[in-house]
Amino acid sequence: MMKNILLLFCFLFTAQIISAQSVAQQRCDRFEKGMNLSNWLEAYWQPGYPTANGYTRDDLVKMKDAGLKSIRLPIGFASVTDTLAPYNVDTAHALFARIDSVISWCDELNLNLIIDNHHNWDIFNQNWRNKIDRFSHMWSVVSAHYKYLDPERYTFELLNEPAFGIALDSLNIVFNHAIDSIRQHTAAHSLIVSPNFSSNGAAFAPLTPLADTNLIYTWHSYDPYQFTHQGFSWAQPPMPNPESFPGSYDAGLYNAWNTVVSWKNTYNKPVFLGEFGTGKFGDDVSRCNWLNVFGSKIDSFGMSWFYWDWRWDFSLFNSNVISEDSVIPCFKHTLHLYGDTLVSAVNNLNAGELQLQLFPNPASATTGCNLVVSSSEGTTVTVYDVTGRKIFHEMFYRQTTLPVQLFNSGIYLVNISYWQGNQQRQERRKLVIE
Repeated sequence: MMKNILLLFCFLFTAQIISAQSVAQQRCDRFEKGMNLSNWLEAYWQPGYPTANGYTRDDLVKMKDAGLKSIRLPIGFASVTDTLAPYNVDTAHALFARIDSVISWCDELNLNLIIDNHHNWDIFNQNWRNKIDRFSHMWSVVSAHYKYLDPERYTFELLNEPAFGIALDSLNIVFNHAIDSIRQHTAAHSLIVSPNFSSNGAAFAPLTPLADTNLIYTWHSYDPYQFTHQGFSWAQPPMPNPESFPGSYDAGLYNAWNTVVSWKNTYNKPVFLGEFGTGKFGDDVSRCNWLNVFGSKIDSFGMSWFYWDWRWDFSLFNSNVISEDSVIPCFKHTLHLYGDTLVSAVNNLNAGELQLQLFPNPASATTGCNLVVSSSEGTTVTVYDVTGRKIFHEMFYRQTTLPVQLFNSGIYLVNISYWQGNQQRQERRKLVIE
């Protein structure tokens, strides 16, 4: 009887917590793990835009097989909206047929979908008054067109990465006009907004929440830009020089995370990470180091996320063959894809009790090697070969994956430096790589 009473109490307590959450927060949490369908319906520069072969139903099946729950669909609505009043939106354009295809796939596969208004609005301080009517009218038409979609699974994002060159007060006026236009057609759907400065986390510091209570806030992070965008000819400004991570430009990354989490806690508003990614031209170890920082932050704060992108410039895979066998191991572990649940072992560690796990050991390129430390502060790991030569070093939070696929077979010394209270301590482990 007592056991049943306790179970009932736990159920009621959990139900109270859930009911206390806003609808927008529940929907934001439901995003969980997501992917951007990049370089397709926002890529107005491509010949034959919008191309018919950007993504297929099979792509979304593979994303779901990887464990993803949500899709963010960047769309170039500006390309089908007239620039002169009355700002006709061409809903007969092939763009809308492509959007409808993605909607049908998400319906079938039970995936959440963000309809994201992406490039080419160019709303700045000097012109926002002239742009506001076109922007708001586009959203009036689009929201009327898609108001039939289930608001529990479909969400509208007002504007991807608002410009550096618009003041926050002016941007809020633009957003409020668009929100009013949308609310004439649907009050049920949650809407997604973000601050200026290209949705950078640091831009949350002066942000005050808008009045509409059915909003979700988002931010993007490619910090440090010098690392994540190295080697891309299209990057502005270009980043041709090789950069590693950790490196000399990392402070902005941590400042952005701290700012967003502080804002979220202060205002009790739903926030998710809408874009993040590390480019394919970074070296393998540095890409994993960078991703481990994000993975540990995501796990610590329980934040939903959408990676950019699936198979192009920021790919998660070692080849063009998309499968569990070709996913980069640290991406699989850190983002918990294909059933990987390493984070559960971290979350279950006893409070105040240091636990350190290095497994499997012996390790190999096929098994990988995971390092879990229960310290809540930053931990550094350094790997030395038998000659004492340092071959790997990184800072991480709570869990990481050592890139053993890059090491030769042999015996290695793993040095772990962590904080316990206000004291820095050292642990050493022998690692065998077969």
